[in-house]
Amino acid sequence: LFFVRNVTSRVTTMVSEMRKIIDSGDMSERVVVQCPDEIGTMSHTFNIMLGELQKAYDQIKKYAFETVLAQKKEEKIRRIFQKYVPQELIDRFFQNPESMLVGENRDLAILFSDIRSFTTISESMRPDDLVNSLNRYFSMMVDIIMHRNGIIDKYIGDAIMAFFGAPVKHDDDAVQSVMAAMEMTEALEHFNEHQRQTGKPEFKIGVGINYGIVTVGNIGCDKKMDYTVIGDSVNLASRLEGLTKPYHQPLIFSEFLYDKVKDAFPCRLVDSVAVKGKTKGVRIYTARKTLSDAEAEAWPLHQQAMDFYYARRFREAVTVFDKVTSMLGPDDFASTFMAERCQRFIAVPPPSDWNGVEVLHEK
Repeated sequence: LFFVRNVTSRVTTMVSEMRKIIDSGDMSERVVVQCPDEIGTMSHTFNIMLGELQKAYDQIKKYAFETVLAQKKEEKIRRIFQKYVPQELIDRFFQNPESMLVGENRDLAILFSDIRSFTTISESMRPDDLVNSLNRYFSMMVDIIMHRNGIIDKYIGDAIMAFFGAPVKHDDDAVQSVMAAMEMTEALEHFNEHQRQTGKPEFKIGVGINYGIVTVGNIGCDKKMDYTVIGDSVNLASRLEGLTKPYHQPLIFSEFLYDKVKDAFPCRLVDSVAVKGKTKGVRIYTARKTLSDAEAEAWPLHQQAMDFYYARRFREAVTVFDKVTSMLGPDDFASTFMAERCQRFIAVPPPSDWNGVEVLHEK
């Protein structure tokens, strides 16, 4: 009886301590090993199990803590880099980092916009006023571009370079690029109203857009890389922006973009040009969201006059261009400019191999 009572008492004590530890969940507690017998061995084994469970629990807590830190770090990285690269690009990077090191060829719409006579503007403003005006201007334009699914590639001084169709491609990227350009021009009116009210000079911009194949991806070196686009189509887009000033148009885009948007907007053929550094000509267009009654009647006539021009029927072209000018007014540069060129060709006909392309020697 003494032996049984001793054994059951030790077992009862061991079970009670085990139950207390289990109920409290405190794995730092241990069962007291009373004697080096089977009951003591059982208590020691339970203590070993508690120690291993404590190690596993500490490791789980460590992993959980590291996971939370990683998530917070990722969120912080996302917040920082959303100012520099598109959200879609960040998502792709976290899903597959290796893929971001590989460039790809893709058809995109490339947009360039520039503030005309910016040097003159900057000379007439205090540096802090100039910076404030530029920041307000950029904020307005960037919001429009991003709303139209465009990606800001970079700022080049006072110029903006953007593209549509990467890293995520949409069916209407070409249309969205033209809509962005038109809305940028419209927003400039509100911007200039504020400039006038504060006694600051107004901004005038030109927007050029091209559509074509480019190489898009992370370009640079291991110390500095940019997600950007390169290729001949980018160079042409830049040249088209430069043509907005001599052709007196707020927007000029290439025939390659025209093929994509001709059914979405009223478009007007402006000229055929070979930009500096090129020998092959490209037709350039402008567009409007809507046309006035006079424009709706005059723009088809302008196209008829352009057909006469390319057919070397310069006298007939002049007659129609003059009619367009009478309908739209003498400030319609596209018709007056082409009429003057036709008059020159009437006086001095172009060579027999003339193809209607105006070769430009300046950017």
